[in-house]
Amino acid sequence: MFRKHVASSLSAYLHGELTPEEKLRIETHLKTCSRCRSAYEEIQLGSRLASVLRVSSAPDQAWEVLHSSRLSPRRRQWLPAAAAAGLAVAALAFVILIRSRAPAGPAWEVDGFPGTTRLRPGETLQTGNTSEAQVKIANIGQLQISTNTRIRLLVTRSNEHRIALDRGRVEAQTWAPPRLFIVDTPSASAVDLGCKYSLQVQDDGSSLLHVTVGLVAFEFDGRETIVPAGAFCRTRKSAGPGIPFFEDSSAELQAAVQKLESARDGLVRTQQLEIVLREAHVRDALSLWHLLPRMDPQSRGLIYDRLAELLPPPPVVTRDGIVALDPQMLESWRKVVSQLWQ
Repeated sequence: MFRKHVASSLSAYLHGELTPEEKLRIETHLKTCSRCRSAYEEIQLGSRLASVLRVSSAPDQAWEVLHSSRLSPRRRQWLPAAAAAGLAVAALAFVILIRSRAPAGPAWEVDGFPGTTRLRPGETLQTGNTSEAQVKIANIGQLQISTNTRIRLLVTRSNEHRIALDRGRVEAQTWAPPRLFIVDTPSASAVDLGCKYSLQVQDDGSSLLHVTVGLVAFEFDGRETIVPAGAFCRTRKSAGPGIPFFEDSSAELQAAVQKLESARDGLVRTQQLEIVLREAHVRDALSLWHLLPRMDPQSRGLIYDRLAELLPPPPVVTRDGIVALDPQMLESWRKVVSQLWQ
């Protein structure tokens, strides 16, 4: 009855994304077309594999086959069948299904990635061991996607452009008003405040942010950490952003800050704080400021003393007020400390 095959609609049919009329058409066609039935069985297999296997990096050969510009659209349509009989069947089927389910709509331009020129909301872009890509962030910036990196485009509209960085490394540069571009990671969200930065996510969900121009706000669970140009900030899954530090701070301070972020023992935290206070210079007021709300009252008093030596507080700010985390005093002193962030 139907002269045209329905392979291009089988993924949508599998995931219940068709109208009742389209669903009936596909079901009727599958009863009479062995070729499309075979394709549908292969897609079902790929979907089951993708749902039970954890995602891991596919071999370079697999990504080269998947994204080869020499493959015709007709041959790419039947890649799930070839992948099912070869290497990386789960990874290949997973990517194909994600891309075929993505809705139509505004797209970002992709360059340097054979076989992919557009990225739309709901779609995933993953590079291999040797492949990289460049992506235009609508009309407000650009992304450099490093090897072994997976991003998902979540939203692109006039007032918000958002991606998820599941793993790997990206470099972002924007020329738009603040807070239009957001990168969600497993441990925090990086909110662009008009800047250039790199962001790397490890397999355990932790990440490392390095800002080279402007400012980035790291947000998690209602808390915000401002990271200025020349500074780094780590995150840990379920804990959010750590303490930002400038790239020219001493190696001893950087190591102590990292230990403070994860240490639970009171004695260890005290020992590491002593190192931070001893090593801190004027620019390290950035780290001291962000330490204040994370430490016990006695430690906050020590931080106040060192911070006051580096950047004297306004007259309205007192030691007791800072130890008690008085909101108005903190805000008054923040305006002084934030001169380092400009």
